[in-house]
Amino acid sequence: MEVRNETIIDGVNSHFSEIASKYRNLRKTDLEPILHIRNQLDKKSGISIADVGCGDGRYSLEILKSLGDECYLHCIDSNEDMLQYLKEYLKENNVMNFCVRPGSANKMPLENESMDSIVTFNAIHHFDVQRFLEEAFGCLKENGSMFIYTRLRNQNSRNIWGENFPLFAEIENRLFEFDELKHHIQNTDLKIENTTVFGYHRTSSLTNLEEKARNKHYSTFSLYSDDTFEESLEEFKQNIMENFDDLEKIQWQDENILLEISK
Repeated sequence: MEVRNETIIDGVNSHFSEIASKYRNLRKTDLEPILHIRNQLDKKSGISIADVGCGDGRYSLEILKSLGDECYLHCIDSNEDMLQYLKEYLKENNVMNFCVRPGSANKMPLENESMDSIVTFNAIHHFDVQRFLEEAFGCLKENGSMFIYTRLRNQNSRNIWGENFPLFAEIENRLFEFDELKHHIQNTDLKIENTTVFGYHRTSSLTNLEEKARNKHYSTFSLYSDDTFEESLEEFKQNIMENFDDLEKIQWQDENILLEISK
């Protein structure tokens, strides 16, 4: 997987700044991987965890709610707008056992061998994955664990967008396949202990789907030119009307994978 150039990185950062105030309402927070992680960590106490690419804190809050006072969460993201919303969101929910640490996944603001666990949710395709894994290896304590939650390219191509929104699967070339992630992980002397695929039954109206696309709930949409996006959106709506009978209850299956990794 090629490292993205600085223009693309700047564009993605700008995208997340633009949608920071509404991102929480645009994206679905999947609780199943949180429960899985909790079950893997529930025998430990005083856990130091880093949430890398934490964004506006949707998954950070669920981790903190799930593990309670048993953990202290280091919230790491390179986008300061997202981090500001994270701070407000966690404090509104009366959560205090966290800190905000602005920084890149490629050079994490953490001490060596300081973390019991590192988690990242739907963000690894925005990282230089090899550098991130090397950083994670150094920051994890001996016998520490890491959890990577993401969607693979083949999973992305089978969802409502990949199957019906023109160019969506082709433009989104930042995602990985499992063998690619496995190769990077093994190169860092980390070990995959387990993988779990989660399937989600989704329901939405066409109006809501159009709103999500226009608000760029997936950063993939920020990679379209304005004209191409509008043309593709119109074709998407036609595809949905042809392929689904009830435009108020469009149903499909999303898939994600959770990789459990040990040092």
